[in-house]
Amino acid sequence: MGRGGKTVIMVTAGALAALAAGTPPATAEAANGCAELDVCFYRTANDRAQGRPTASYRGVTRFPQELGADAYGAYAVYSALGEERAILHTTATVGGRAYGICLAPHERRVLQPDTVSTVHIDGKAGC
Repeated sequence: MGRGGKTVIMVTAGALAALAAGTPPATAEAANGCAELDVCFYRTANDRAQGRPTASYRGVTRFPQELGADAYGAYAVYSALGEERAILHTTATVGGRAYGICLAPHERRVLQPDTVSTVHIDGKAGC
């Protein structure tokens, strides 16, 4: 409560600018059409070139998330995460063992010939 029993609301300059622009900060576009804090997948090279993600994943999870049809077998991926890494699990094996790809914040990567089956945003910083 402020003086005289009135409620005082504090707003940061960034939040005020986002409200004035009509876009909440969490949905701001980072790059390639990918919303900030998302890991975006592009089915084809054309989708990537046009900045049209076909699927996106967000949020720290305890376990890997299975990719849906719009992400499985994607051509490329982009991480618009702030500080967290994303671990991409592939269907390929090396020496009989499946392997993962660590995707750092703001990293772009062409996936093919690999096929990614899951994504795990684990909340840990960098790769």
